[in-house]
Amino acid sequence: MSRVADDILTTHLEVALATSPAALLDGLADNDGRRRHAAIGEIARQLVDRLRCFEFRCVDSERWPQDHLSLFPEDLGPISGRRP
Repeated sequence: MSRVADDILTTHLEVALATSPAALLDGLADNDGRRRHAAIGEIARQLVDRLRCFEFRCVDSERWPQDHLSLFPEDLGPISGRRP
């Protein structure tokens, strides 16, 4: 998979935060968890919009399914409605 340099990702995140409305940034520090979660989701959506210019693809398509690293390898089981 192509890797995007950390400094490029940092720049895009900084711009997404810098161009966010003040109310959205205030939501990140809100005491209400729902408002905080909504603000985080909106920041993430803005970042996704900014990152659409990148093409993420697997260089070696034969290795993709087997060798793809997961951020949370212990959480690869089936999705259930219960938490442990």
